[in-house]
Amino acid sequence: MIEGLNIRCTVGNVEILRSPRIVLTLRRRAVVSVCEIDIPDADRSVQASLAQKQAVSVRFGHRGEGGTWHEWRGTVRDFQPCGLDTVRVFAVGLEQSLIDTKVTAAMHGEPADVVARRLLAATGLPVAEIRVPAETFPHIVFSHVTVARAIKQLAASLERSWGHDLSRHAVWLGASGLYWSDADEPGDVFVVESAANLIRHTPNATGLSYAVSTLLPGLVHSRKIRIRDHRRQFSEVVRVQEVVHSLTTSGNTTLIGYGRDEGWG
Repeated sequence: MIEGLNIRCTVGNVEILRSPRIVLTLRRRAVVSVCEIDIPDADRSVQASLAQKQAVSVRFGHRGEGGTWHEWRGTVRDFQPCGLDTVRVFAVGLEQSLIDTKVTAAMHGEPADVVARRLLAATGLPVAEIRVPAETFPHIVFSHVTVARAIKQLAASLERSWGHDLSRHAVWLGASGLYWSDADEPGDVFVVESAANLIRHTPNATGLSYAVSTLLPGLVHSRKIRIRDHRRQFSEVVRVQEVVHSLTTSGNTTLIGYGRDEGWG
């Protein structure tokens, strides 16, 4: 039985146990996840303590249900007043290091997966899985480019030189580390079902379809879910392309986008 919602957040040295609004957005097609957190700040002391690149930790879950916590970490990108007594923090996920870290390297006679692993490891984040064609580059050079751009360069070289299609590959930070793959984030299949947790469902045969459910802590993009929409006689296992967890005073929901795979950019 769900007895309520627990929130445990920290922004810099500020601990947040209640917030009128937290919106966490994770997209397979985006390099970096983002989170917006509203913090009560009647005396402006919170805003005075904030600074860019401070550590952010967001943790939320249902009370009384073991194993339903969702955990996300990142850093402050910006903040601004929101109303008379609230400050809104804009945070980016740890994947930001894919954009902030630059590499300069020349590699000779290395397989593509070895090159990719060295690039991703330069971020300082653990590398979980790389699933790319096993081609060997006689020579490849990266000249002071971000890790994200270097991976794009590597993908373009695989496509141009050997004709591989990497349009469905994505780079993301999963529970075990960084992935560069056309596969899924490991984990159990979430179930979203009519008369249980499904609120709205709008299938789209030509683009992204969307479903809105009650809050699903732990769901991230690239996971598999089963959607059972009894009204439409729809029951399929699909890959999640985007997730938006919204914790607000008007309700707590998870928006799920699935369907067209746009890769990443």
